[in-house]
Amino acid sequence: MTYTYRVRGPYSTAIAKIIMDSGHKLVDLSEQLAQRFSLPPRREEVPHATVKTSNDDPSTIVIVGLSKAVEELFNIIVSSVPYIGREINRYGPYTTVVAQAKGFKDNQCIAMFNDMMLMVQNYRHCIEGEPVIVHIVKPAVSSNRTAIAFPGISILKDTVVLLDDGMSKVFFSEHIKDPERRSTLSTLSNHILRMGYSIRWRSSAKSAELEKIAKDLEEALQVLQNLGIGKYSVGDVVIEGEAIAFIRLSRPSKEYLDIIRDRVMSTALGHHITRSCRNNGFVDIIDRMSSYLDKKSLYRALRYAIADNTIGKIFKVVHRKFTGEKIELNDLEIVNVVDTQLGKAIIGKRFIKTPGIYDGLGVPKERGDIAITLIPIDEWFIVHRYIGINGNDKGIYININTPPEICMENRTISYIDLHVDITYRDGKLNLIDYKEFEDILRKEIISKDFEEKVNEVIKYIENNIEVIIDVVKKIV
Repeated sequence: MTYTYRVRGPYSTAIAKIIMDSGHKLVDLSEQLAQRFSLPPRREEVPHATVKTSNDDPSTIVIVGLSKAVEELFNIIVSSVPYIGREINRYGPYTTVVAQAKGFKDNQCIAMFNDMMLMVQNYRHCIEGEPVIVHIVKPAVSSNRTAIAFPGISILKDTVVLLDDGMSKVFFSEHIKDPERRSTLSTLSNHILRMGYSIRWRSSAKSAELEKIAKDLEEALQVLQNLGIGKYSVGDVVIEGEAIAFIRLSRPSKEYLDIIRDRVMSTALGHHITRSCRNNGFVDIIDRMSSYLDKKSLYRALRYAIADNTIGKIFKVVHRKFTGEKIELNDLEIVNVVDTQLGKAIIGKRFIKTPGIYDGLGVPKERGDIAITLIPIDEWFIVHRYIGINGNDKGIYININTPPEICMENRTISYIDLHVDITYRDGKLNLIDYKEFEDILRKEIISKDFEEKVNEVIKYIENNIEVIIDVVKKIV
């Protein structure tokens, strides 16, 4: 089957190219995309799924919509884009399920649906052990198996969601801005509101034919009125809603999307990394420069120049995980950028403020210790050397991760942690947390190509540990 997709966000041109090359279609095109692909906007057509960027993370692509359409594009991207994190959830927005109430916690109704915890909003009849019919509004993700839900049934159609919530309210997508269209939709809603139902008008209703909208509304009402609730029990899906998928991009995957976008229009390597830093004006300039210069040489010059520009500034290190979690290390002072046997590297320094134990090293972490961080800008690892207040060496910790992305705009250096680390202390090398890496591989949270790459990096570090130690110990 051919599916239709609406594409938005900084990766839209590259993703649109992938969609078209796979034989599927684009609808509701932005003016830019329509021009780039010489296509009509098709704004009146309703997509099977929408592709956009996560509001929480500019390096995460979200696919949401009809389950089969989401799964189709998810599989296409997974099979073509290298070095990604991936997650798909068929219990997406507007999925209606029968959960089991667990009672109140901090004045919040908690229910369980299979292994997923539901935080049920605005529900006062939360009796432990009782079944409760809810619809999901914010799906669970792998890092936190907790979803947000509202009581009642939701019926999903292309242009509208009908809600059996007893509230008699009308909600509009933020994309429906035309006052005349909003007025028309409000008029269409009136007889539904009198029945005690609520309506959420979807973004597709902003330009769809009125006949289509009226038909969707009538069909949703018929489904709701003919639904036999008594036949469902705890653990059942009453009505399928949307599926949702997350594609978490690393630096190499963004570089791959640069190449795909370049097949549509002149695109510099580093385009999508810079866009995810939200520096759109600068992106336009380097894209134009790439028409006149060798792309690889331009990209190398760009990376080196950005690295050089970090000296003397305070950065935050963002340690991302493929589950969507983030750990932030603040106050890394960049003291130098040097050419080493590991390539160009950023040197950072920070003072330890909180006592404890250094992970993997098993030695005391004391207030006043110095952490020296070596960040080779094109390697798959970062080296931390810990020095005590008396100048004693406490050990070296090597974090294996995707190559770093440097954003001058918000002073961040980010990468995706690959769960494997190597420590060096008292002349001994120790590989730690490899089982965690095997676990995320087994769960298919990351693409298969990471297995070969991580093993290659481990071998490289083991074979070059003396070089790494020599480089990091020369830094004071």
